[in-house]
Amino acid sequence: FLQQAPTDVPKGWAPEASQPLDAAYVRAKLQSEIYGPVQSNPSVAVEDYGVLEVGALGGTANLYQWRLALTYGDVTRPLDLVLTLPAAQPDASVILAQNFCPNDDVVPDLGVRAPDGAGFDCSGGGVFGMLMTQVFGRYIVKAPLKDIVARGYGYAAMYPSQLVPDSATRGTALLDEMFPGETNRPGALAVWSELFAVVADLIEQQHGDHGFAAYGHSRFGKTALLAGAWSDRIDAVIAHQSGTLGASNLTDGTGEPLEALVAQYPHWATPDLASTAQTPSALPVGASDLLSLLDDKPVLLGNARRDVWSDPWGAFTAAKTAWGTTFDAARPDDFQPTSNKAYWLRPGTHGVVKEDWPAFLDFLDAQMKTGAQIARP
Repeated sequence: FLQQAPTDVPKGWAPEASQPLDAAYVRAKLQSEIYGPVQSNPSVAVEDYGVLEVGALGGTANLYQWRLALTYGDVTRPLDLVLTLPAAQPDASVILAQNFCPNDDVVPDLGVRAPDGAGFDCSGGGVFGMLMTQVFGRYIVKAPLKDIVARGYGYAAMYPSQLVPDSATRGTALLDEMFPGETNRPGALAVWSELFAVVADLIEQQHGDHGFAAYGHSRFGKTALLAGAWSDRIDAVIAHQSGTLGASNLTDGTGEPLEALVAQYPHWATPDLASTAQTPSALPVGASDLLSLLDDKPVLLGNARRDVWSDPWGAFTAAKTAWGTTFDAARPDDFQPTSNKAYWLRPGTHGVVKEDWPAFLDFLDAQMKTGAQIARP
């Protein structure tokens, strides 16, 4: 892909099956074969809620914070949520963001609660933070909140690893404890994805009706796709560089091999996926089937030209298979933000950089400028 024009077919590429599949069948097979149950319906308790700051970001925004307790069976886990809303537009559509770093690194306010036992600092002052921003871009940690608010959107920050640690050992052990004895228990991607709907419900309970866009990069691009495919609470999806188990084709022989992903991140998927990871072509469903479940929602798939591991061509071809003529992009670099199904391709590698957020916001401007424009079934 990197050596060819975006319209060329990479050597060895093969499309996933393109025959139409029943949505109920697709959901059942995606859960039984890959992700595990996507909606486990935890009980949610609000332990704390409060106003963090009125007139933040130079007087343009108000900040709010929740501490939640989510219970799965006999296991209760914490989750913090920080909401930034435009002061002049409290009913603005909200970008629900799942982030790699704790909320106190993502939102620049002294009152933001740090999770217990995070074990690292993403703020940029520490070694880990410097590595994150220098390798993966300036916005991998902090979203451009001033720009987001100025464009008329809210931003809800959550740190999914606070709920289920993003660790092969600790994450797997906790999931086994949360769902004991279940032969097809959820993986972390499924559990994390449900947080989008949980957070949307809490925001509307406290702040009234809003439109909601699920946003995530890399592994959280995968969860954003799952949230949009399963939840009516999600009105639009921005999945940036979601790769394998996200928007990218599982069977084209490029990008991150499924076997390698399962070996490194066994906690992400249902344990049963390990038995078929070596032969993804044997799976009855794939990325295009997941994307087909989003046929009725605005979706932006973001990618970078040199991000080979996330397989930008595989995401483009899966979108073509899933959406057909409703996917307007003629080639991967044909960004059409006014299209209901858009594809964004920039130069560079894996990460979130300064070019990405203007594209994301242009897409949202065209699709869901205000919460009042969103009509749910």
